[in-house]
Amino acid sequence: MRFLGNKTRLLDFLLGHVDGLGIEPGVACDPFAGTASVASALKARGWRVHAGDLLASSYALQVVRVELDRVSRFDLPPEDGGEGLPYATVLERLAALPPRHGFITEHYTPAGEAGGRHGRMYFTPENARRIDAARERIEAWSRAGHLESGGEQLLLATLIEAADRVANTTGVYCSFVKSWQSNALRALELRPLSPVTGPNGAAGSTAYRGPAGRLLRDVGTVDLLYLDPPYNERQYPAYYHLPELLAEGWWEPPELRGKTGLIPDGDRRSDWCRRARCEEALEAVLEAADARHLLMSYNDEGLIPNGRIEAALRAWGDPDSYRCFGRPYRRYRSDGDGPNRTYARDRVRERLHYVGRS
Repeated sequence: MRFLGNKTRLLDFLLGHVDGLGIEPGVACDPFAGTASVASALKARGWRVHAGDLLASSYALQVVRVELDRVSRFDLPPEDGGEGLPYATVLERLAALPPRHGFITEHYTPAGEAGGRHGRMYFTPENARRIDAARERIEAWSRAGHLESGGEQLLLATLIEAADRVANTTGVYCSFVKSWQSNALRALELRPLSPVTGPNGAAGSTAYRGPAGRLLRDVGTVDLLYLDPPYNERQYPAYYHLPELLAEGWWEPPELRGKTGLIPDGDRRSDWCRRARCEEALEAVLEAADARHLLMSYNDEGLIPNGRIEAALRAWGDPDSYRCFGRPYRRYRSDGDGPNRTYARDRVRERLHYVGRS
């Protein structure tokens, strides 16, 4: 899934410094997991990882990439294939469902009354009807008790990834493209996802949805705390409201806002994205943290000045252990320069702050 701040391209940089600092695999916590790219990479290297995030869509991805060690078979109603169905067969049955004009089609395509009124072009009507059919059937299975939590989140993550590949966006959902892109014209395809199976010690990894401080207090002492918080004022619920809808459903239809159909998001908004509160958010996380090693990824254009981060980490850990590593990378651009936006530069620098604690 395309995601702001995704660290997939920086994994060699991050994991290289974990090795360079001599941090041996143990228990890790990643409370700002996003798409779980770092958490799953740590699990693959033998870490037992506790991942978390505020977003429901992130939680689905965490379950697949962090919590699950394998895919179990599905026990579905007789009319849908019965007991003991493999994951791939379940995806085939979801893909073969008759298309439905449901919530996504109505509100996020030109084929719906609401979507047409606002000119929304997030999905083609054909793909939206397939998304609606699959999402409604997953919900029906869940409500009838045919899906365990892990299996449900696996199917939701599969659908979220499939929808993202055909979304008529530039990678975020705060706006849609006003003409159909080539990827949006492709047919929705449900591709199987593969849970990460780590070496001995990685079993027992968990996924969590909620605030970072609460997760840190719940997991207690860890060997490595990896912090990758939001660094600017873009609130993720507005940028990913459609994946959130797919993750949570619309069985009590939310009141959508604006031309882009934003969902209510008060419980998902982060103080890290508020200029007046971000430094307090850092202090609160450090107060809740109990770790032998702490690594914090933060962009050099972030709201918190580099010096403030250094001072906070030195005060929290052993001051002489503090280190800061940097790597330039190409910035994410959702559009080109124009009358309403000019990017200051094409390349930015990721800073990786480290401090140890006796």
